[in-house]
Order: sequence, then C-alpha cells, then structure tokens
Amino acid sequence: MVGRGITPLWRHRQREQFARAVDAHPEPGDEAFADELAVVALLREAAVTSGPDEAARARMRERVLGPATPPTKLDSRRPRSGARGRLAVALAAALCLVFSLAGMSLLLSRDALPGDALYGVKRTAESASLGLTFGEDSKGHKLLEFASARLTELETLADRYSGDGPLGGYLTALADFDTDAAAGARVLTAFGSTSDHRTLEDLRDWAGSQATRLTRLSPDLPQDAVTRSASSLDLLAHIAERATALQSRTTCATTTSGDTDDLGPLPAEDECNPLRPTTAPADTTATTAQPPSTSTQPPTNAPLTTTGDNPGTPAPTTTADAPTSRQPTTAPTTTPGGPVLPLPTLPLPSLPLPGLGG
Repeated sequence: MVGRGITPLWRHRQREQFARAVDAHPEPGDEAFADELAVVALLREAAVTSGPDEAARARMRERVLGPATPPTKLDSRRPRSGARGRLAVALAAALCLVFSLAGMSLLLSRDALPGDALYGVKRTAESASLGLTFGEDSKGHKLLEFASARLTELETLADRYSGDGPLGGYLTALADFDTDAAAGARVLTAFGSTSDHRTLEDLRDWAGSQATRLTRLSPDLPQDAVTRSASSLDLLAHIAERATALQSRTTCATTTSGDTDDLGPLPAEDECNPLRPTTAPADTTATTAQPPSTSTQPPTNAPLTTTGDNPGTPAPTTTADAPTSRQPTTAPTTTPGGPVLPLPTLPLPSLPLPGLGG
C-alpha cells in the first residue's frame, strides 16, 4: 500500500509489535524484528557481564552518600528521651482530667439523694472530711451532723415523690442514719463520761429532736419505710436513755462500769458514792518563821520602878539603860567573804638615784 510507512495507525501497531517482541511475546510468522531483537539480546548480555561488581558498587555508594558511621550513644538516647517526654505529657494530661472530673463530681454530689448515681461520691467526701476533723468531741458532733443530713434527705425524698418513689432510697437513708447516729453516740458518750459532762446533755437533746423529726415524717413515707423507721426510733430512744444514765452518775465516784457496747460505755450499777471534795493546800504563809525582832526587851527579872502616878508600873527602858555588857558599842568589821585582814608591809631598800652624790 502506497503511503503505508507514514500512516500513524500503522506506526502505532508497529511499536506494539516491537514491544511484544522485546518482552518475548512475538507474533507468529513475524520476522521483521529479528535484527532488532538480536541487538536487544546483546545489550542485555552486556549489562550482565560488563556491569560493576558488588565491591565497585559499594565504593560508588560510599563516594556518593559518604561514609556510613554507626549511631553514637547520644543519638541512640534521643528517641528514648522523646518517648519519655511524650509519656510524661500524656500522664500529666490524664491526671488533670481525673482531678477535674473528681472536682466536678464532688460539686455535683452535694445535692445527691440516696439512690442517685453520685450519692456514693457524697458519702466518700463525708468520710474524708471526718478524717480531717481533730478532737473526739468534734468528730462526734460531725457524725451527728451526717445523721441529721440523712433525715433531711428523707424529707426531700418525701416531698419529691409524695410518699411514693424508689423504696431503696428510703431504706438506704435510714440505714446510713442508724450508722452515723450510733457512731456519734459512741464517741460522745465516751468523751462526756470522762471529760466534759455537758456533752451528754447535748447528745440527749439531739436524740430527742431527731426522734420528733422522724415521727413527724413517718406518715409521708412508704409503708415499708415506716416499718423500717421504727428501729431508728428505738435507736434514738436508747441513745437518749444512755446519755441520761451517764449524766446522772457524773457526781458519783464511778461513772461507768468499764464495759462498752454499740452506744459506748455502760453506766455503773453500784451505789452512787459522791465524789470527795478536793481539799485546798494549806496556807504556808501563816506558819513561816518571822524574823527576830531587833528591839531590846528588858530582862524578866528586872526590878520594877515606880512612878508618881501609877506605882508598880514598870518604867520604860531605853537602849541607853541597858547594861553595856549586853550591847557592845562597836561591832567587828566584817565582809561577806570573812574578816578583814591587814595587808603586809614590805620594806623597800634605799637605792641611790642617778645624778645624786652619795
């Protein structure tokens, strides 16, 4: 065909046939690329036989890339220090997250009621505050505050659900009330019977006021909660009775029997022997020895001298009338360290003075 060699379609087909021939997929009956394929075979053989060996390739690689140096000790530590830094940042972020969540939980748990999800967090915070309270009387009053808070929660539950609602919340509040009330009574009865007797009176008054609150609240509670509140009322009655019994023996020699139970020490049952009043120490100032008088008294066997008005009355004597043997005219000169001794006198030899004759 005229113009076959310059047709673009034919040229494209010829290139594909050559490519297949090079890839060892020649078409059958096509010998047009025999010479070209021979050249390709020679080039491939020359590439294999005349190429650089491994040693030459290593030298060229070293010349181009530089000598391969082993990593130093400092370089080997860099990735490790970076990993430690990232780990420290991650731990700090995790701690900040935990603290923030704990703070938010404590803030939200203030109004939590028994049966809520955050009620356990509220009780944990109360235990922590009790651990930070010092003094037995302070701890006892703190426990009574917790018990009063349980009754407040019961009142809130009764107002919210109007006698209905989850029974578990009511029972949890009553159980926690009994626990806190018994623990506070145990601490305050021990402290009041040994240290401050006014604590027993405060405990008795608290038990009476809480019994009044619980009795007033009982009609608004579910029936099962009303049955359960009877044991709480019994506990309050026993607390008031124990405080009254211990207070009645504060004037006795023995207040407690030495035994304890869930509410603290038991009162003594023996006869009340009143305490002996403590005697004040004797005033020793009245019996201290007085210094001897410096006035000179006349002797008892001195003769009486009469006066013109009252005969037989002894005349006043003065120091001048006393015999000289009784009052020495001069006293020896003494010092606190002893008698004064005369200083010895040493004779000085006479020495000739310069410039004088003799």
